[in-house]
Amino acid sequence: MIPSPMPSRVHLCRVPDSQRKCWPTAVEKLFDAARPLSFVQRKDLAAIKVHVGEPPLRTMLPPEVAGVVAARLRAAGARPFFTDTAVLYTGPRSSGPEHAEVAARHGFTLERAGAVFVPADGVEGNLEVSVEIPGRHFSKVGVAEAMAHARCAVVVSHATGHLATGYGATLKNLGMGCASRKGKLAQHSDTHPFVKASRCTACGECIDHCPSGALAPGEGARAELDDAACIGCGECIAQCSSDAIGFRWDSSSRGLQEKMVEHALGVVQALAHRIVYVLGLVDITRDCDCLGKGSDRVAKDIGFALSSDPVALDQAAMDLVASASGKRIDQLSYPEHDGTIQLAYAEQLGLGARAYELVEVGSL
Repeated sequence: MIPSPMPSRVHLCRVPDSQRKCWPTAVEKLFDAARPLSFVQRKDLAAIKVHVGEPPLRTMLPPEVAGVVAARLRAAGARPFFTDTAVLYTGPRSSGPEHAEVAARHGFTLERAGAVFVPADGVEGNLEVSVEIPGRHFSKVGVAEAMAHARCAVVVSHATGHLATGYGATLKNLGMGCASRKGKLAQHSDTHPFVKASRCTACGECIDHCPSGALAPGEGARAELDDAACIGCGECIAQCSSDAIGFRWDSSSRGLQEKMVEHALGVVQALAHRIVYVLGLVDITRDCDCLGKGSDRVAKDIGFALSSDPVALDQAAMDLVASASGKRIDQLSYPEHDGTIQLAYAEQLGLGARAYELVEVGSL
């Protein structure tokens, strides 16, 4: 009989609720306990995948957390840089130069956090490397060029809910966050919004923020959707404050989660698994950090976790929140979605395992 593989280790440092000043110390403790950078070689270009925040709000993990990672990589002899990709929707992070400006304003700078910010997919969000994968939906996926060309990476993620997948953490940061613009479009190709005319207040927010011009004023200035022009990015539902935009979630969420996971697999393959994952289970909000107008917290702070297995890490985060709050993050945020779909499919594709060993390294 072939013995079953050992479960992946997930290291956890607990933090008190709403004590942001201790977050960098928690990450320091994780690196001290896990010593996860043994694969880093001198002068390696090391990508630190972050989310720099969506103005005007800053619900992302602060730059001091990423700064700990940058310092550890430098100490290991690497050349670290912060990176992220352009978003599909109209906004301050829709191009490389604008994204870099936001990163600088939010403190992701050499002076404050120990590394510079480099847009992973270039000036227009179209620089990518094609990676072959054994997927159900894709045989090739587009990985943002700077991520694909890095020698190693640390992916720093923030556990939240998500309006289309129910749960957004490490796999989402890998799959959506490291995809080129074309890759993001491919992931969203099955999502189909619709306008609830009876609820539309004709405020125009969805029209102003639609990146493809699929929404336009109709009868009574209420929004009307050109389904053929829609790219499925979900920006309209994020901007609408009157619940006038709906999505046909019956098949869209499952397909989106699976496509997201296939892009995550492409990133991991491009980097030959030379990746460490850090996950913040703090400021756990209903919506992800791309929502610039804010979102309610759905659970108290738990701490920071680290693993070399993105699937085990995201599963542990789900379990920790469920243990503390009685429900998983997806159930607390968007109960119409099953956020475990991404975990099951990622395990099926060999990205990692849902079984894990939780190693607590203390609390602050």
